[in-house]
Amino acid sequence: MAPEVALTIALVAVAVAVRLLGLGLETYDWLWYLEPWTRFIAENGGFAALKFSFADYNVPYLYLLTGFVWLSQHTPVDVLVWIKLGSVVFDAVLAVYAARIVALRGPGWRMPLLAGLTVLLLPTVVLNGAYWGQCDTIYSAFAVAGLYYLLRGRPWVGTALIGVAFAFKLQAIFLFPVLAALLLTGRLRWRCLITIPAAYVLFAVPAWLAGRPFGDLMLIYANQTGKFPMLTYSAPSVYSFLRPAPQYLDMVRTAGVLFAVAAFLALVFLLVARRVELDTEHIVFLAAASALMAPFLLPGMHERYFMLAEVLTVVAAFWAPRKLWFVPVLVQAASIITYETYLVQAKPAPVDLRLLTLLVLAALATLVGRLFKGSLAPTPVSNTIAG
Repeated sequence: MAPEVALTIALVAVAVAVRLLGLGLETYDWLWYLEPWTRFIAENGGFAALKFSFADYNVPYLYLLTGFVWLSQHTPVDVLVWIKLGSVVFDAVLAVYAARIVALRGPGWRMPLLAGLTVLLLPTVVLNGAYWGQCDTIYSAFAVAGLYYLLRGRPWVGTALIGVAFAFKLQAIFLFPVLAALLLTGRLRWRCLITIPAAYVLFAVPAWLAGRPFGDLMLIYANQTGKFPMLTYSAPSVYSFLRPAPQYLDMVRTAGVLFAVAAFLALVFLLVARRVELDTEHIVFLAAASALMAPFLLPGMHERYFMLAEVLTVVAAFWAPRKLWFVPVLVQAASIITYETYLVQAKPAPVDLRLLTLLVLAALATLVGRLFKGSLAPTPVSNTIAG
């Protein structure tokens, strides 16, 4: 084990070093959003600032920003660095739970360890927090942790963590088709879902006590939906092929949402109709397919909304390495090129977005096809999640 331990330490050191390199980078999202938000918090009494609607993120992340502002005021470390360090912590949490899901495949520690290191060193995971200063690994970490506990037969913990992920960011709904499939096949009971709205409401209480109207807090996500009117924001989605005239944009967006919902319902219907056994393996494949299908089919997606899919396709590939090894490669290739377009302002874009969309489509088709095939490995945990 000595060489493997040494190599693991070396890889973790590389993961740390490459993140330290990006902590001082100021992106447009910092200049246009995060910096004004943190300045507003500092100028309006810290936590007391939360009574105002000054940011379009839900309040759990604003609580973190408030904490980072306080830390910057009491330490020599700049608030931007604290923001990025906060995301880096969740990079590690995300990697740990990805590894724990892979560990459910069977005995042995090498595959789970390698899976966790792969997630930790994924280019988009590295860039999202340490360079970009985004929080996509935060909600993804809670979502993947929730999936892990669902697989372990602890539905209350699993749905509660997915609820926390949802409270941090709306994109946690990308895992909701998994919950729907588990419900309709009797693997999960309806009462467990109460934890999701409960988590959302509980996180809103501190901001409400600070003075923000409760109705305003409940409608944050509803107000977000109209903020980004374009069909795609550099996301390799089906909308890279569409160029409607401005007067038809709203109609296409609405139709796109409806078609995406129909696609998810059809997927769940096929799972039920074909009596696919939702054992641990198939739930992993379904979660990866769902996390990839959602930003691929929904309008208004940003490139970084594929974060959950990027991680879960790695998990799925480690679950069935001979069949799915290339799936995370396709997804990562598509995502990292779109990241480059933003982070280093590559103009023109190095690769046509439509070609990247085809890579994602190939990955999605492979996952869905694998989902409807037989199990590849024994399931070492209970097939009953219900709770």
